[in-house]
Amino acid sequence: MNDAINKLIDYSQTKNKLLSFLSVKENSVMILATSADNVVMARPVLVVNDELNIYFFTWRHSRKYVQIEKNNRISLCKDKIEIEGIAEILGLMTDKKNKETLEIIRNKQPKAIERWERNPGMVIIKIKPLFACIDGYYIEDDAYIEYIDFNKQCAYAEKWGYY
Repeated sequence: MNDAINKLIDYSQTKNKLLSFLSVKENSVMILATSADNVVMARPVLVVNDELNIYFFTWRHSRKYVQIEKNNRISLCKDKIEIEGIAEILGLMTDKKNKETLEIIRNKQPKAIERWERNPGMVIIKIKPLFACIDGYYIEDDAYIEYIDFNKQCAYAEKWGYY
């Protein structure tokens, strides 16, 4: 990391910015990007979080599900937030092992669960964030973007748009 361009910032504070963003109901629809076999797709999904665990559900025959089976590296974005992570297919919504996760989703999105849980083949996907772009701002005439690396548990601001 080049200190003239990047500066370490508070990990907990940066993580809390992301958690605050995820907790706002208006931010519950994000764009999910997946790829497999040289095909990249992006589409909106309804997400809920439990701390840093992010969940969405989909039909097990959907193209996003098929791509995640082949390549579990995904990206989510909305506004200035971008999250890179690993997707894990938890199984059918109706599986007893997913009861607790289904309740987390139900508590945050009851109408969506009411509408979709009875449909056969609906699965829950869990996303473990690895890296995220959280915020952008100016200091004097310099633009900075905040990043967080969840594996290294560090956050930094990077000078953006320098030449």
